[in-house]
This record gives sequence, C-alpha cells and structure tokens, in this order.
Amino acid sequence: MLAGDLFGSITRTVSDPMLLVAEDGEVLGRNAVMRRLFPGTEVGADLYRLAADGPEQVGETLHRWARSGRPLAGSLALIDRDGRPRRCHCFGARASWARTPGPAVQVRLVPVRDADRTTPARGARERRLRARLEHEHAAALRLQRSLLPERVDTTRLRVAVSYAPTARGSEVGGDWYDVFAVSGTAKTGLVIGDVAGHGLAEAAVMAQLRSVVRACSLEVGARPDRMADRLDGYVEAFLPEEMATMAYAVHDPDAARLCYCIAGHVPPILLRADGRCEPLPGRPDPPLGCALGMRHRRRWKRTAPGDLLVLYTDGVVERRGASIDQGVDALTGLLRSLGDGGETEPSEVCSAVMEWSDEGGRADDRAVLVAEL
Repeated sequence: MLAGDLFGSITRTVSDPMLLVAEDGEVLGRNAVMRRLFPGTEVGADLYRLAADGPEQVGETLHRWARSGRPLAGSLALIDRDGRPRRCHCFGARASWARTPGPAVQVRLVPVRDADRTTPARGARERRLRARLEHEHAAALRLQRSLLPERVDTTRLRVAVSYAPTARGSEVGGDWYDVFAVSGTAKTGLVIGDVAGHGLAEAAVMAQLRSVVRACSLEVGARPDRMADRLDGYVEAFLPEEMATMAYAVHDPDAARLCYCIAGHVPPILLRADGRCEPLPGRPDPPLGCALGMRHRRRWKRTAPGDLLVLYTDGVVERRGASIDQGVDALTGLLRSLGDGGETEPSEVCSAVMEWSDEGGRADDRAVLVAEL
C-alpha cells in the first residue's frame, strides 16, 4: 500500500484536516476533511504553489517538522475551496512510518475562524493551556520512566537496555520495550515498539500496548505473527486514531533459533559471535492499526551461543539527508566493527550504539535493547 493511501485510511475518522507531504512540498496524501476544505491539495500537488506564504517560510516550516519526532506548532496559509487564503494553525512532525524516498511530514491543521483572531481573554487561555501542557508532560514522563526500567533481568538471557529523550530535552516519546519469559516454555520474548507522536496520550498508548503484549503472551507468546495480529486488532478496535510500529522476537534455546515478526518497524540486527552482522531479513508488514485485514508474517533465523540481538527504534538510525535504510546500514557497520574488536558484551554494545546515535543531536527519542542469545 502506498504511503498516501495508508495515510488516508488511518486518518479517515479524524475531524481536523490532515496532510501528508514530502519535505520538497509534494502532497503524498490527505484525509476527507482536507479534501473538502482545501480541494487543491490533491495527491501530487505542490504545497509551495498552494500556500499564500512565501516559499522560504513554507520550506523552513517543512524542514523543521521533518526533523522532529514530536508534533511542533506552526502555521500555513492555504487556498480554500472559495479561492481565498485561509490561515491555519498546524501541528507537524516527521512521518517516520512512511516508506518514502525522502523525509515525509504529517500535518494536522486547525483553521482559524475570524472570531478567534482577536479575543480579550486570549492571553489567559494561553497561560492555562501552557500550564495544562506542562502538567501533562510531567505525568507522561513519570509514566514512561515507570514502564522503561534501566535494567531488564527477569529472564535467563543477558540483556541491556537504554532510553534517551530527544536532543531538545526531556520530551516524552512513545518508545517502549520489554523482555519476558514465555509462559510454560524455555523461550524468551523480546519486543520493542514506537507509538507515533509525543505526549501524555502517546505515553498512555505505549503503556496499553506493553500491557497487551504481556497479556497476549500467555496465549500466543511463541507466535510473533499472531502477537502482531492481536496488537493490530487491538489498535484498530480501541485506538483507531493511533499508529505504532513493533518488532517482536521469540528466542528458542532448545531449537537454537529466533522467530520474529516486524510490524512497520526498523529491522532488528543480529551480531554473530564470530563477528558477522546482518539485519534480520524480510520486508516489514504494516504498522499496528494499519494492516486492514492483512495477516502478519513470521520468519526464522538460526542462532548460536554468544550471538547478540540488537533491537532499536528509528530515532537511533535517522540521519539528516539520509534514508532510514542508509541509517540501518550505518548501524550494521558500527556493530560489525564492535564484533571485530571483540566488544560484544550486551551493556558495552548498548552503550556504544547510544553514543554513536547521539552524534549531532536527534529530533526523536531513542531506545535500544541488546540481548545475548
């Protein structure tokens, strides 16, 4: 499914106009409300030509949004259905889930009504809104920290984990991870995921998904494809406006193999004990909440004692001016160099990956989970 079609499907119930646009201005997708209010924003149109703002202002806004993993405020003046420029407050962020040649941005617009432009109590409302946002941020941060412990030692595997907020400060993100013993077996489940967006709502979604994974593991824990199907159904039924990615793997020490499923997430990487290194093969299935009836697939990989499984979120491999695939290749090269140098302790590899990914700062939060198989 094309990114624009997927975007239209997952935003069809959103009441505000929403737009998916490439950083160069090409419109990639829109929802029904956007089509009704701004008919000129058809797929393939040039946002620079549709905006009443100057090209430098539009370009700077898109560039800023494309670098951010959390919604940032901004504004656009677009030509409405009556042919008049209409100023809109906007919240834009990078659409990390969209598999496009270059960066893509998802934008939620809030058209400004004439009565809203001059209001005596506007300052007081803004102060109340700022206080509410600060309260939500503090609550979300407490929730996320409680669910992302600095140590995971509840299974027989040696595991190291690390989480870092964006380079801008302690913003709360939707990254999450977990490791648990699959009930009634000698197998271990390892999962990492990323909920689109930042804030209290996304932290709450992250908490739900982590809990649902553990609950589902009692029934389908050894089947990553069924786990992804259950999570997809949960998001579609109870969180229809949300989207998340996930990589879930199950290690079977008796069979010496890894069974895994990737739902729209960046591929886990296997660092062999002999120094060889490779991303787990296979194109990812759709993100959670976006499968539209499509079944997720499971794949297998043989393992050997001393192999390391590295799971991470997209913030680790994103680079300005480079595709996600190029970032994955760069991370694979880093891990290969660590293997060649004999630095294969999970904690050492985890620290090295986080230090490498922090070079130059990041616009998204980052999570890494390294397990010795």
